[in-house]
Amino acid sequence: MTQAHFAGRPVEAVTLDYGLTLTTFTRPEAALHHAYTRIAAMLGDHRWDADALLGAVHDRVDAQVRAHELAGTLEEIDITAAHRAAYGDLGIELDPATLDAVMREEQMAWWQGVHVAPDAPPTLRTLREHGLRVGICSNASYRPASMHEQLSHVGLLPLVDAAVFSSEVGWRKPSPRIFAAVLSALHVEAGAAVHVGDRVREDVDGAHGAGMRAIRLREHDDDPDPDGHADAVLDRLADLPALLGL
Repeated sequence: MTQAHFAGRPVEAVTLDYGLTLTTFTRPEAALHHAYTRIAAMLGDHRWDADALLGAVHDRVDAQVRAHELAGTLEEIDITAAHRAAYGDLGIELDPATLDAVMREEQMAWWQGVHVAPDAPPTLRTLREHGLRVGICSNASYRPASMHEQLSHVGLLPLVDAAVFSSEVGWRKPSPRIFAAVLSALHVEAGAAVHVGDRVREDVDGAHGAGMRAIRLREHDDDPDPDGHADAVLDRLADLPALLGL
């Protein structure tokens, strides 16, 4: 078995961002409409139909999530509180179980908008075949259980050893707390791990702040910043194993 090396040191684990690294997303309009049709039926409140709920709840919360991301706040938004407030402003008070159920229904619709990068599954398999521990470390404000269910749905869950999302940790990259959480889950020290992601602040600077090495992936890049102080830059995820000497 080939031992991985990068930047002159052995590598025991690789963590990767999720969106724009392993996946891309498009808004699944039809699936969201169907989901909110089911949600309207679950609520039994005839004042609000699917289209009204979609705009007043999903799009309102989505705008809050985007604003939170743009603000660069490290503490993660409370997505459950945001949904509760959106429904509350419509005069709909939901018990915790029902609120969780409608949030899950919404997030299941987003499964139809996830597109796994073609190079992702074979790359993850190659890393693990060479004995590396592989984890996902990603900012995702949404219902934590739904994010793990999404990984299973798109076929990535069996290809990683751990997955940590900001919504379950409560802190967003570049906070060292989320990196510490995935390193703990992988049972590896920061100095023996490499992080791969598309964003300079979140992925490169965040990984460095946690004591890890960082690789910037530009394959699905939407970051206007330069490459910063990344230890390496890749244009294709498929080239990662070779970069690690595998």
